[in-house]
Amino acid sequence: MPETLCQQAIERVMTYLRDDGVELDAETCRQVLRLVDNAMKDGGGLDLPARCIELVPDYFNRPGMEIPAPIPPLMRGHLGYYPHD
Repeated sequence: MPETLCQQAIERVMTYLRDDGVELDAETCRQVLRLVDNAMKDGGGLDLPARCIELVPDYFNRPGMEIPAPIPPLMRGHLGYYPHD
């Protein structure tokens, strides 16, 4: 039996939250169901799972993420090249 669109949305949100470090307890499950229900009230459609993911910050306090600097600190120096005479 193929999954319905709301099942896909619930599964996607639960996976997103689990991967983000949110504990999946009974209250989290109820909150996910409310999120999907409200997204369905706003209109159904094939983009339901994507709309549910967009609503996650409105329903959940996700753990903060510390992003490291993208490059090492810049240090001045030279490679030992000397001017040509």
